[in-house]
Amino acid sequence: MGEMAARVPVDLEQPLRIVVEPDHVAQALHTGTVGEAVPGKDADLHLVWHPDDLHAYRYAVARVLIARAGLELAPWVERGAALWLSRDWYGKPYRDWLPLLAAARALPEPEQLLLPLGEEEQGDASTLLWTPAAAAWVERLPGQTVREKVRQPHSREKVAETLAELATLAPPAKPSPARPRPPFLEGVSLAMQNSVEAGYHAPVLDRQLDVLARIGAGAVSLMPFAFQRDVNRPELFFQHRHPRGETDIGMIYATRRARARGFHVLYKPHIWVRSSWVGEIEMKSERDWALWWQGYRRYILHHAMLARWAGADLFCVGVELSKATGREREWRDLIAAVRLFFPGPVTYAANWYGDLERVAFWDALDLIGVDAYFPLSSSPEAKRADLAAGARAVAARLEAASRRYDRPVLLAEVGFAARRAAWAEPHTEGGDYSEEDQALAYEVLFKALGRRPWLAGTFVWKAFSGVDCDGDHRADFCFLGRKAETAVRAYYSQ
Repeated sequence: MGEMAARVPVDLEQPLRIVVEPDHVAQALHTGTVGEAVPGKDADLHLVWHPDDLHAYRYAVARVLIARAGLELAPWVERGAALWLSRDWYGKPYRDWLPLLAAARALPEPEQLLLPLGEEEQGDASTLLWTPAAAAWVERLPGQTVREKVRQPHSREKVAETLAELATLAPPAKPSPARPRPPFLEGVSLAMQNSVEAGYHAPVLDRQLDVLARIGAGAVSLMPFAFQRDVNRPELFFQHRHPRGETDIGMIYATRRARARGFHVLYKPHIWVRSSWVGEIEMKSERDWALWWQGYRRYILHHAMLARWAGADLFCVGVELSKATGREREWRDLIAAVRLFFPGPVTYAANWYGDLERVAFWDALDLIGVDAYFPLSSSPEAKRADLAAGARAVAARLEAASRRYDRPVLLAEVGFAARRAAWAEPHTEGGDYSEEDQALAYEVLFKALGRRPWLAGTFVWKAFSGVDCDGDHRADFCFLGRKAETAVRAYYSQ
């Protein structure tokens, strides 16, 4: 801190007050937000201690020192100056990230870094990806201290010159060694409960992971969300700062806690579209497609970098984007960029309805992912024998896809709601409550799937980070505490 203060410069006569919170729930209650270290009314910083997050604490301290010096800076000047002071960024010196960001074409545009003080930030701005570039810009400004460097007005030409220089940096000669694919994944889709006390960042997550371990699960998928207002509008928003949403620190915490308990983690970013299904996303012009891909690419690379840092085992580049899967060139480019950041197996979660055979880029991935809501029979009165035949047909279709594309199949989601005739339309919930039909559908499908060599694993849809459904009689996808739990436990205990 003394070394950074001298480079601002600012005196340290008044000590910094840092509160070490017991957990992120307490941090949220005291500050209104969560993060590695965040400012609050009663202290300069409120942090939740983890030894791997020292870089984030130093960065947060640097921001406090800049504020104490009375320097009111535009957002990216301030962030860049703080990182120039603190130096490290998610496990390595920030300069070491620049070649990777350049190779992935993840650097910002000059106008994005020149955001004026007080102007609202775009919803797809990534502090994770852009702050190293901002630090490199500040580093190249004349002067030895922050005060000297920010004395002159910032011109677009100088920012563009710096970014153009960064874009020419050569990537590392040897990428990170790839991690092997985990064994069969007895997975559960672990959705975030949208509350301060029960989200991904909350200690209650440990209790839910223990519940999943007792039913034989050995993997969880964690799911951040970006938001899109309309299927035909290109703007994405994924900067989550409120603790009721899927924050970056929540994803890091949940991944760490799952890994500490021996779970494998599938990191699976989704898009939520208001009043529509994500598979209907389709732009009306090439210009809008370009804008959508720019934001989506930034969203996915942001989380690929987070997944690498947190220690996830697998990464999913997209979920059920049916009307965007025809953009093969963009998908292949995105997958190649993800591999620059994430060393583990990479997949895409296709929609069950028809994407499985239409996706043209399976060869660029390690696993064929599918959200497997295949009907087992169209008849509400189907008997077990009829459902078993339907389940065998589903398994045969999946096996054929595995042979055709020479990739194992991962059921990135598989589920049935606790509703009458759950097997007829597995992707829907609501209607007459029936634990028996939900359990029967799971039983016959799991029996047909078995543990075939072509099957990489299954992720049951779904459980939540902080609550279970024991005693709840809604016709939804919850399975814990219901008869379907027995079917899942039996399959995962084989």
